[in-house]
Amino acid sequence: MLMQDPQSHFRGMTCVFHGLWKNREVETKADNSASSSWKWIFAGVFVLAAVIGALAYQARSSVSLSAVEIDWRLLQEMDYLTGKASEELKALDGKTVKVPGFMVPLEDNMRSVTEFLLVPSPQACIHVPAPPPNQMVYVHMKNDGKNPVAYGPIWVYGELKLETKKSMYGDTSFELIGTRIEPYH
Repeated sequence: MLMQDPQSHFRGMTCVFHGLWKNREVETKADNSASSSWKWIFAGVFVLAAVIGALAYQARSSVSLSAVEIDWRLLQEMDYLTGKASEELKALDGKTVKVPGFMVPLEDNMRSVTEFLLVPSPQACIHVPAPPPNQMVYVHMKNDGKNPVAYGPIWVYGELKLETKKSMYGDTSFELIGTRIEPYH
């Protein structure tokens, strides 16, 4: 009987295990490349969703980016007795602005509004005595009937007009052709 060299037998086993190990490495690389592909696809979808979300947010916020924020101190610079406005206020006539305030609906529909008064505080209302005209803004929304009634502080975006509006609720020194209403944050 021929005796095999134990070393050659060990070398043979090593070759078999080495071959099996190489096959396992190939399979593992294939699994890893498939897994890696899914990771890249997931990352691509995530980045695409983030870009689309950012573009949608920017499109929604484009009005707010171009709107000049004004406050009630500036609106008080309108002398409602003479109708004369400060130079800073005159420069905003016909411009897109955003004004904070509280809504006083002028319609009976309590679900949506097309026109309302914007006032600086929730205590300012149209009962006697009404706030002075430079402390009320008459707002007429462009999108008729699609604006929910707001019960808290809001921002109103739109084109500011320096003109006195007379109504049974009181005189206002300003008109705002509203384009959007959003909660005040």
